[in-house]
Amino acid sequence: MADTETAAALLTLCLQDLRAGEEMLAVRLPGIAAAASAPALLAQLAEEAGDAAAHARELEATGRAAGGPDNIWMQGILDDAERDTRSIAKGALLDTAMIGAVRKAKAAKLVSYETAIALAGQLDEPELGRLVERLRNVERSGDTRLAELLGPSVKRTSRI
Repeated sequence: MADTETAAALLTLCLQDLRAGEEMLAVRLPGIAAAASAPALLAQLAEEAGDAAAHARELEATGRAAGGPDNIWMQGILDDAERDTRSIAKGALLDTAMIGAVRKAKAAKLVSYETAIALAGQLDEPELGRLVERLRNVERSGDTRLAELLGPSVKRTSRI
């Protein structure tokens, strides 16, 4: 028998996964960001870490995001980003790789936030849906700012 058999259980699992990912990002991103060379990237990564910590707290405050399994997709993305800081020369190339890593994390979070929004809608939980939608919108805005740091041609083609 499956452990997750209802929309409510899946929503709880989704919220737990998001909270775990946000907490991991908040803890590990500052160390990764320390390798950035562009001041604008340093500032954006500091904002991303702060947003992740705030999002984790807001998700926890729902009463449905505590516990759950480790967030393995966020762990893998951050492991790759840390490896980049050791294997790519500091400067514009490493900055580009770090932007890519954080945008990968955002893409994964956006998909998870949108899943939670859909489940909250199915379960007629509009307050929770609005909270998760607001957090998703913060992620989209941050992705746009990161894409802008890559240059104008990326900004025009970014669809996350």
